[in-house]
Amino acid sequence: MKRAILLTALLLAAAGYVLLQTGSPSPDLATFLPSGALLYLRAPDLGRLLRDWDSSKVKADWLASQNYDVFSRSNLFSKLGDVYDQYGEAAGFTPDLKSLTEIAGSDSALALYDAREVEFLYISRIADADLMKSQLWAVRAKFQQRQAGGVSFYQRSDDAGKRTVAFTFTKGYLLLATRPDLLAQSLEIMAAGSHPAIASDRWYRDSVAAAQAPGDLRLVMNLETLVKSVSFRSYWVQRNASALRRFSAGIADVRRSSADITEDRVLLHAPETADPARAAAVSSLLALVPGDAGLYKTWSFDDSSAAAALIVHKLIGPPPERAVDDRYAPPPASPDNTAGSEGDLETRIDEQPLPADAGIADSIAAARTLVDQGNAHSLLLVQSTSPAAGTFVPIASVIVLAGDAGWNRDTVRQSLTAAAGKLWTTSQLGAAWAGDTVAQQPVDRLDGLGTVLFAIRGRFLFLSGDAPLLASVLARSGAAPPSAGDFTYAAGFRHQRERANYERIMAALDFTAPAGTPEFEPNLSPGGPSFFSGNLGSLSRVLGRIAEVRLTERETPAGTIQKVVYQLGQ
Repeated sequence: MKRAILLTALLLAAAGYVLLQTGSPSPDLATFLPSGALLYLRAPDLGRLLRDWDSSKVKADWLASQNYDVFSRSNLFSKLGDVYDQYGEAAGFTPDLKSLTEIAGSDSALALYDAREVEFLYISRIADADLMKSQLWAVRAKFQQRQAGGVSFYQRSDDAGKRTVAFTFTKGYLLLATRPDLLAQSLEIMAAGSHPAIASDRWYRDSVAAAQAPGDLRLVMNLETLVKSVSFRSYWVQRNASALRRFSAGIADVRRSSADITEDRVLLHAPETADPARAAAVSSLLALVPGDAGLYKTWSFDDSSAAAALIVHKLIGPPPERAVDDRYAPPPASPDNTAGSEGDLETRIDEQPLPADAGIADSIAAARTLVDQGNAHSLLLVQSTSPAAGTFVPIASVIVLAGDAGWNRDTVRQSLTAAAGKLWTTSQLGAAWAGDTVAQQPVDRLDGLGTVLFAIRGRFLFLSGDAPLLASVLARSGAAPPSAGDFTYAAGFRHQRERANYERIMAALDFTAPAGTPEFEPNLSPGGPSFFSGNLGSLSRVLGRIAEVRLTERETPAGTIQKVVYQLGQ
C-alpha cells in the first residue's frame, strides 16, 4: 500500500514538473500588432533561422555569385540600400547580420504597413539578458523617452527627420518600429486591447482558418490591398499583379527537414468549383510522367488555341520572335535605315515581302482542329534534354492530350499534316504517314524538317518528335494516378538532372565556350556578366543542392491550395 502511495506521489510530481516546464502556449503575436498591415511574417524561432542562414554554404555562394553582383547594382537594391542607411542613421548605428541576430529571439513577427516607405513593426520574445548584450540596447542613451500604454519606449530620428526608429522591452518582448504611432498602438493593445489588431482583420483571420499548422516560417498576405500598391506592381519580380487581383488574401507556411523544404500555400478568392472530370484527367496525366524526365507540367484548359500553339511551337516549328522594346520610340527615318538605299543590300524589291508570321496562324488553326475534334480539355507537357557533343543540346518534347470524344486516327493524321504543311514545304514533308514501332507499340510517323510521332491510347493522344522520350511516356500508360486525385495543375523540374545541359545552352546563347572546356571564359560585358550563363547560370549553381522542384495545385471552396516541394540532393 505504501509503495502504491509513493508511486502515485512520484507520478503526480512528475506530471506537475512537466506542466511547469511546458507552460502556457505562446500567444498569437498578431493579437499584439495594430490592424492595417500589408504582410505579416512570423517565425517560431527567428534566431535559429538567422543563425542557420549565416553559417550556410548557400549564403556564402550567393554573396560570391554573379547573380548577386547583378542584383547589387539594380535599382531596387539601390533604393533598399538608401532606406537601410537612413534607418541606420536614425538608430545611431548601421545594423549588420550580427546585430540583427542579437535582437532575433524565439517567437518573432514582423508586420509591413507601407511597401514604398518600408514601414514596419517587429516584435520578438527575447530574454532580457540577451537584449542587454545587443548593440541596439547599448545605444539607447542616444534616444528620447516617450510613453504609451503605461510603458516607456525609446525614439530617435535622423538629422533630416525623414526616418524614425522606436523600440521598447515589455512583458518579455522586444518591440521595434519605424513609426512611433505603430509602437504606441501596439503597447495600448498589450495593455488594454483597445485598438484593433491584425488578428481581427478579415484577410488574416480567413487565411489562418484555411491553413494547416504553422511552419518554421509563416507569411500572411493582404493581397487585396497589396496589389494596389504602385511599389508592389513596379518591383514584384513575378510581374503577375494582374493575376493576383482575383485573390483577396493568401498564406504560405515553409517547413524544413533534412530531405526537403516544403511550402504550403492557400490563396483565397471567390468560391470556385473544380470540374471533377478535369481534375481526374490532370491526375491521370501526371501518372504518365517518366522518372527521368527533366521538366513536366499538366493542366486543364478552356481555350484550345493555346494548346494548339504549344503543339506547333514544340513539335512543328517555333513562331518568329519579334521583341519590341516599348521603352523607346521608333527611330526616325534616315538614309541608313530607309529600304531601297544603296546600303540596303538584303531587301528584295522584285517580290512582295512575306509577313513575319507567315504560315504560323494557319498551322495553329490546323492544330486547333485536332484539339477540338477530340474535345480535349487537359494537357501534359514532358521535356528532357540530351547531352550532345558540340554546341547544340537537343530538347525532346512529348505532349499528351486528354479528351472526351475519342480520337480518330485519320483525322489526327490530316490535322497534323495540315499543320506541318503550312510551315514545311511539300518537298520537306514525307510522302505519307508511315507506321513505326516505339517501345514495341505501334505509332504513326511523319518525317520532314523534323519528325512528328503520334499514338492513341484510349482517350489519350500522344504527340512527340522524339521516339525515346515517347517510349518512356507510353510505358507508363495505365499507371495509377497519385492518391490525391483532385489536382487542377501540377508541374516539376528536375534541376540536378538538367543543370549541365542548360548551362551549355545558356553558354551558347551568350556566345561563350561551354562550361568544362579548357577555353571556357565567362563572356563579361562592360556592364557585368553574361545574362544567361553568368547571371542566371550562377543562380543555378548557388541552388545546386536543390535536386527537384514539384508543385501541385487544387481548387477547394476555401480557395486555391498549392504545395511546393524543394527536394534536396547531395
